[in-house]
Amino acid sequence: MKIACNILKCLFISLGIITLIINIFALTPLPFYMHRSLGEDASWENDSTTQFTPDYIIMFGGAGMPSESNLIRLYYTAEIAGKLHKPIILVHPEDSVCQAEMTKYLVNNGISPDSIMYMTGGSNTRSQSVCLADSFPQLKEASSLIITAPEHLSRTLKCLKKCEIENIRGIGAFESTVDFDLELDKTKLKGNKFVPDIESTNLRYTYWNYLKLEIICFRECFAIVYYWAKDWI
Repeated sequence: MKIACNILKCLFISLGIITLIINIFALTPLPFYMHRSLGEDASWENDSTTQFTPDYIIMFGGAGMPSESNLIRLYYTAEIAGKLHKPIILVHPEDSVCQAEMTKYLVNNGISPDSIMYMTGGSNTRSQSVCLADSFPQLKEASSLIITAPEHLSRTLKCLKKCEIENIRGIGAFESTVDFDLELDKTKLKGNKFVPDIESTNLRYTYWNYLKLEIICFRECFAIVYYWAKDWI
């Protein structure tokens, strides 16, 4: 009984320390830079204005359609494909709605339906990379630009290179930040004067956004370690 109590005590202390560290990190810019580092491909940043011109644009899809994760990736894909005029490969599990809606979005943004191809095999990044290499063997010789969620970009590039699709660069589909004043005007808001106003945008927005980014980044780090242990990257 005493041993069990000691174990529970250590467990609660450990969880408390972890929670404290997570909350402290959320008050700093560290989660932002962690997320940014996962979603940036230095090779693309160096090549985008020089010699690298992809033969294919490959978008790894997200959730349903419409969804935040898919729409922002489609936005980047349509914008880049419209400039480069290169064929698109949409990587997304097969279903009855998403593929048609994703195609519709791209066509409505000026992309020819004849330039859109699909890879519907696989259900995680590793299996999709394997299916992509099998379905499009020309990718092993061609150059490709990968578009996916920022937190997934590093792992996706490593998975593709493990499948011998090596001449690749990547773009993380980052959201844009707002650029307007978020300060509150207490005289106009009125309300219960005994409850203090939270005027700091750090407490109203930044802390919670960084807390969410921490969870995203930690989850991705666990995934990277798992993929490394499985010899998938």
